[in-house]
Amino acid sequence: MEKEILSNLLKAYDLAILEYNDWILVNEQLPAIRANTQGYKEFDQGVSIRLDISVLLADKKVINESYPGIGKDKKAAIQNAFQNFISNSFYIFLASFWEIREDDQVGIENWEINNNNWNIYIGNFTCKGDFNIPSNLFKTIEEVIKNECLTEDIYWFRFYYAHLNTGEIMIEALKNNEDWNDLKDSVKNEVQWEDSDKFYSLRNFILIKKV
Repeated sequence: MEKEILSNLLKAYDLAILEYNDWILVNEQLPAIRANTQGYKEFDQGVSIRLDISVLLADKKVINESYPGIGKDKKAAIQNAFQNFISNSFYIFLASFWEIREDDQVGIENWEINNNNWNIYIGNFTCKGDFNIPSNLFKTIEEVIKNECLTEDIYWFRFYYAHLNTGEIMIEALKNNEDWNDLKDSVKNEVQWEDSDKFYSLRNFILIKKV
């Protein structure tokens, strides 16, 4: 089911796909993409599952992104997880790898970092709950990226912030699938997040390619 949904998403943009084992190749070349699910759980009110999206790059590195899904049954939970994928990074992959641009979903900029020009693919902030996005959040993310020592040709960054109804906070920042403490510390100490007694969260995905 997961491969079928992913295939249909790509076919909707008239991309020629080739299935190889559990991977999907677009135009018979890398990068390839695949979708798997795990962590299926049943609750009184329904079920939950985790969708794992992997993108295999030409240098054999792999972008790994995971998305939760909930629903009344497994099918609904998988569909919900795919909707979370679409809202977060799907359009970035379309723009950066297959030159399909949805202007209301991806911001594309050019930055100079370490004396090199980079194409920057910026996903929308995906928010849950009622809160205002801090005005300096993106500027903080941008500054941390520009201060990185970037020696590869492609990087991807994922940021997640959650304010729990207990008042506790959860922050996850990843750079090429690895913990990225510089961003985690910056958004915790330099960004003013709203106080609330309710849950809210924000997620963002950015991919950059050296020109």
